Amino acid sequence: MISVLYITPKLPNNDTEISYSFVEEELNEVKKIGDIRAYILEIDYERPFGIIRKISKFVSFSNSFKVIHAHFAVPYGYLATIIAKLARKPLVVTVHGFDVLVYKELSYGLNKFKLIKPFTKYVLRSADKVIANSKYLRNECVGYGVHQSKIKVIPLGVNLHTFRPMKYEDIGDKLPSKLKEPKIKKNNCIWILCAKSLEKIYGIEYLLKSAKILKNRTDNNFMLILLGGSMFKDYFGLVHRLGLAKNVIFLGTLPRTVMPLLYNISDFTVVPSLVEGFGLVVAESLACGRPVVGSHVGGIMDQIIDGYNGYLVPPKDPLLLANRMQILIEDESIRKEMSRNARIYAEAKLDIKKRVNKLLEIYHQLAEEVE
Repeated sequence: MISVLYITPKLPNNDTEISYSFVEEELNEVKKIGDIRAYILEIDYERPFGIIRKISKFVSFSNSFKVIHAHFAVPYGYLATIIAKLARKPLVVTVHGFDVLVYKELSYGLNKFKLIKPFTKYVLRSADKVIANSKYLRNECVGYGVHQSKIKVIPLGVNLHTFRPMKYEDIGDKLPSKLKEPKIKKNNCIWILCAKSLEKIYGIEYLLKSAKILKNRTDNNFMLILLGGSMFKDYFGLVHRLGLAKNVIFLGTLPRTVMPLLYNISDFTVVPSLVEGFGLVVAESLACGRPVVGSHVGGIMDQIIDGYNGYLVPPKDPLLLANRMQILIEDESIRKEMSRNARIYAEAKLDIKKRVNKLLEIYHQLAEEVE
């Protein structure tokens, strides 16, 4: 058995908290594997003195763990680097996107601040192994001066039992109340899900413009399902200005447990992001057997095989996005074929158990090198 100290953001306390749930789900899978003993150091920046106490505690019993694994290069990776140097333990850092990517147009990414970038470089160069969730993130890490030999690309995984194809009749009364209203008729309406938060960075504006194009050109009924986010009022207003009130439904923020149901009642998913480190929504949708129309950016490119389990489109292109969505709306045979391919791909590439097993190999390798 190998002991690993994980340094993470503050993890969700309940199912309604969405932030960092992907980290928690990975750690839950780690705990199921008998070959790992996990110590978890959650960093809550609202309690700075508590952070100091926790760091002191873990440094003092450093003989209890062999490897340190931090999620996000900054700020959590920086604290992990300090502990690793004090305790003389090998360090693994997983980069997720916001910690290394920069999208200046929308002021996205921690490294938009000049003071942060040197810390990011220091962490990535100090780490013994860097886990990149996508090839795109790997290339970004190389740009920070990290040698490719030190970077391992391992896609984020999903629980293939939780996220799996389900029969519509088995979902029934588990759906959010808004999807049970009489005006929603599943039998004669194509449901399209966008499970991204309502933020500019996720390209919702372009999705709504593509929906307007679709409404003008297809006779098929469709319903676009949106969740919640900080720009709800902006997009709610845009929906009405575009005349899409009967084609768009806002569900707000939902518990994680509802997400597999949403993917399954939908006919396909759209991920119109402008930037994406990995794109967990894509992985979850594919695992549920639902094809994805996604932007040709970041980690989305790793998961969608164009024409096989979905379509890739340029970001900010409502017309081409509408063209690909129209194919899936009007051609049931293509939808069904892509749905089968989606699950096949997920089972081969996106199983969280496979990710954790690859992490385990890295832990053992690093532990052996320092013994």
